[in-house]
Amino acid sequence: MYSLDNAFNELIDKIRDPETLDPAKSDPLFYFAYPPRLMLDLKKRLPRWTSKFREAGFEVLRLSMADVLWDTVDKSGRWEIWLELEADADAGRINEAVRDALRQGNSLINRIAEFVESAPKDTVILITEAELLFPYFRTRIIESRLHGKVKIPTVIFYPGVQSGAFGLKFLGFCPVDPNYRSPIIGGIR
Repeated sequence: MYSLDNAFNELIDKIRDPETLDPAKSDPLFYFAYPPRLMLDLKKRLPRWTSKFREAGFEVLRLSMADVLWDTVDKSGRWEIWLELEADADAGRINEAVRDALRQGNSLINRIAEFVESAPKDTVILITEAELLFPYFRTRIIESRLHGKVKIPTVIFYPGVQSGAFGLKFLGFCPVDPNYRSPIIGGIR
């Protein structure tokens, strides 16, 4: 049976390993894959897990995709217009408009990259609420943008199912994307 705590213990062991931060190896970016039905359980555990990271000598920064998404939409200047049009608009058109705002000038991805690149040494970054990226982005886009720039352990909490060594099925129902290059921790197959 899948255990969030066992998966977290595997994650913290990986992050404590000195080879994780070896610049000659890959970026210290990890996917913490978990069954989507456990989203709320995972969020309840985050404060305890944050304490465990601190006990291991790391500071912890959390980047909430919810905050980044809503702030990006708000800064697009389109929110009021969307509210006026919402009653008559097709859901597909609304999603396209939101996707456009998030992708304009790579604003969402650039904000994530700036956060990760500016974090101090001896820090672990926890990227949460990745489920809110659907249907606008796949998390692999974040990984691609951060490639070669991640210097400290960065964990993307990924609601989905692992498929093979490098494949993930976002939210358990999206098609499998077999092209993830970062280590996947947890995840049921």
